[in-house]
Amino acid sequence: MTRADMIAIRRRLRAVNIEYSGLVRNKLGESRFLRMEELKAEREALVGLIVQNDKSRLRTVATVMAPDAAWLAAHQLGVAG
Repeated sequence: MTRADMIAIRRRLRAVNIEYSGLVRNKLGESRFLRMEELKAEREALVGLIVQNDKSRLRTVATVMAPDAAWLAAHQLGVAG
């Protein structure tokens, strides 16, 4: 996902959150509950996209924790001081 895509997703998420907050504060009308459910579903989808993007960028723990193979070989042979 490109940076522009992420910006668009985060902007839409902000708009959804603002609209939802407005519906929570406005206590008039029963139709607001239907719209709130729609907004919740959209929010879940948007957050899911953000999480999926973040996970695709994370390195695995094994990659981070594994020592460099060349460094390890040199130290095991006593070559490096």
